[in-house]
This record gives sequence, structure tokens and C-alpha cells, in this order.
Amino acid sequence: MGCVGCSCGNGGCKTGISLEAFLAKAFGDEPAIADTFFDYPILEVEFATHRSEFFRNLPSLDLHKGEAVIVETDGGGYDIGTVKSLGKTAKFKLERKHLSPESPDILSVLRRPTPEDLEQHQRHQAQLPDIKRFTLSKIEELGLDMKYVDAEIRLDEQRITIYFTADQRVDFRELVRLLAAQFKTRIQLTQIPAREEAKRVGGIGSCGRSLCCSTWLPDFEHVNPDAAKYQNLPLNASRLNGQCGRLKCCLNYELDSYLLQLQKFPAIDSRVKTEKGVARVEKIDIFKEEIWLHHEDDTWLSLSLERFNALFVKR
Repeated sequence: MGCVGCSCGNGGCKTGISLEAFLAKAFGDEPAIADTFFDYPILEVEFATHRSEFFRNLPSLDLHKGEAVIVETDGGGYDIGTVKSLGKTAKFKLERKHLSPESPDILSVLRRPTPEDLEQHQRHQAQLPDIKRFTLSKIEELGLDMKYVDAEIRLDEQRITIYFTADQRVDFRELVRLLAAQFKTRIQLTQIPAREEAKRVGGIGSCGRSLCCSTWLPDFEHVNPDAAKYQNLPLNASRLNGQCGRLKCCLNYELDSYLLQLQKFPAIDSRVKTEKGVARVEKIDIFKEEIWLHHEDDTWLSLSLERFNALFVKR
């Protein structure tokens, strides 16, 4: 998996684009045209904390990307968000998550927001710093081993969700009681993984660009520690780990290409018999197509892949 829409496969290059822009190119139209005129009942809505969900456009509203909407929430409440994708893009992303448009878990768009809804949302956003300060003070007071990340106030004021990270299980019942008493509403504490924290907070990676997860990367994929070994990268945690403290997602970007190229080369530590005796394959360079052999007398021999195959690979 490389940069979306990028031919070089390098996640840090300057030609990588967002998933929505890539899909628009693939469909042959600008996003506003390609998505608006493709009749699809499901759209994706993004909320203030960059959380996004799919909703069914039952009112059949003529919506556009970036437009605010009021959507249904669990328990019969409602919340406000903005349209992140619709039409062909929403269809592609829904299928990518292996969801069915008929799934009962997909709730509905209710209506467009009124001026009062928008004012209410602005008031909620202005309250977030106070929620953060109070929550942090109580976390410290209770000595809880957890890290506050973000908060979200539902438009109907029936719930405040606090997002946090922690290395282990945390008993936050007393914290919930104190928060509920302070803000007079239901409190939900949601633990999120470190990668999700980096996605929400954002930042600059070691490549000098904005984090992939907070810009264009739609989903997290498992990163195998062997990915660094296959790419001949130094096994240094400070260089291999991202801002989240986990292995960088970009280790996966060129991995398939490396694995394909490595099939042409002998395995590291394999042995061949040369004129000077038995030699071990010590190092390979897939870019220069070179192989370094290490003899038992501590001498080295460098061969091109073509020369190595001619000498040692049986036809």
C-alpha cells in the first residue's frame, strides 16, 4: 500500500493525495460532480473530533460535501456533523469496511441544522477547554494512570464523551461521578489506542510532512516488525516508531515491492561454494542488484545478481 494515487509508492512523497481526491480522479470527475450526481443512499459524516460514521439519507436531502447535517444517535438522540463523503466515494468507503447499506447499525440523517443548532454547537465547542481543564485536574487528584486526549459534547446535550489513552485497565468510576456532577449530563469515557490518539491530535512526522493518519490514511493496518528487516532499515526503535510510539505505518508502503524484489536474491546466511571455499551471503542491495559474500578467512567478494546467478544458480 503506497501513497494514495502515487505511482512511486512512497508515503512521504509530494504527490500523495487524499482518498477522496484519488477516487474523484478514478471516476473521471471533480468530487462535487462525481459524488453529487451518483444516487447512493449512504453518506459519511464527520464529527468535531474527526470521528466519522455512515448514515442513511432517508429524507433524500440534496447534500454536498462539507455541509452540516443533524443525524440520529443511539438512544434516540441527535448530533451535528459535516458531510465527509457521499455518492461514489461513500459507496467505495462503505464497501472497504465490509458494511452493507442495509445494515441496521447505520442510523439516519434527520435534517439540516437550524441557526439555533449552529449556535448551540459553537457554545459546546467553547466549553471544551473548561471540560479539559476540569478533567485533567480530577485525573491528577485521583492519581489515575491515564492520558486525556479529547472531548465531544453531543448536540442534544445528553452525553459528553471523554477520549483517553492508558497502558492498562483504569478504574475511572469515581472520575465519571465527579464529571457527571460538574456538567450535569451523562459521561462516557472511551479508551482509544495510541494510533487513534495521533490521528486525532495530528502532528508532523520525521519526513517533515503532516501525519498520514491525520490527513489521508483511511484505516490503520498491522505493521509487522519484520517489515524493517526486509527493507534493510536499522533496527532502532527511535527511528522506526512514529509519534504514537508504535511502528510507523509507512513501513508498509513499499514492503510488497521489497518482498517481490527479494525473491530474485538468495537468502541471507545461505552458503555457496566458491574457488576460495565456502562463502556466506552476508548482504544484498536490491537497488544496485549486488550481493556480498563473506568467506571463512574473513575476505569479501562482491557480485552482481546476474553474475551470481550465472555462477551459482543451476539452470
